[in-house]
Amino acid sequence: MTRRRVLAVLLDMGGVLLPEIPGFLRARARRDPLLIAQLRGLGVDNPEATVEDAGVRLRLAYRELESAGTQPDPNRVLADVPVAVRRRLLQAFANEEAQPVFSYAREVVAQLSRRYRLALVSNNVIPGDHLARALARAGIGRHLGAALWSADFGRRKPDPAMVREALRRLGVPARRAVFVGDKRRTDVAAARRASVRSILLRRSPHTVEGPKPVDGPEPDFVIQDLRELPRLLARLG
Repeated sequence: MTRRRVLAVLLDMGGVLLPEIPGFLRARARRDPLLIAQLRGLGVDNPEATVEDAGVRLRLAYRELESAGTQPDPNRVLADVPVAVRRRLLQAFANEEAQPVFSYAREVVAQLSRRYRLALVSNNVIPGDHLARALARAGIGRHLGAALWSADFGRRKPDPAMVREALRRLGVPARRAVFVGDKRRTDVAAARRASVRSILLRRSPHTVEGPKPVDGPEPDFVIQDLRELPRLLARLG
């Protein structure tokens, strides 16, 4: 079999470049004293419960569209919430999505960029440029030839549309790319549907999706730490 030298590396964001969001858009936000004070100032009697309720509703709306591979509109999901309150909640949830990257991520991405074309392909909930700004602050954004987030793109993994669009923007065929993610049912599945080789980042026997094994296609390769990636890619040619 002819070796296919890797030209492009596609990266997931949550769980690969930065931590997964704890509590799905509410755990940190409801403990934020500034947010709570601002909501009280907007006339919200029980701001902690309001944050919790909004997070739960967004999570359910997101889950309901999973099989369709589409995204909920947060403004429609929270349409009954007063506009000023809704805006502040969505801003807080966006801030929560944009957590600091892992300490080693910038160095790994910079190293990869010297040899490969890079793109980011990530599922997320809140539309906007908050994640792009987080990557820019970390010095990672400048290394990316493309960056796609599902909340803005409109489709999400395991649908392969974002993977294919990233490859189109990079100008690289699927057979010359790899996709690095931490979930079999979304990342590995999207890569397979796009005919891209997959690398599963698995830090422990339990994936970030839960303590039980999660159904999904088998990856082509497995690593335990993102810092192993350059060495694996070197072996692939």
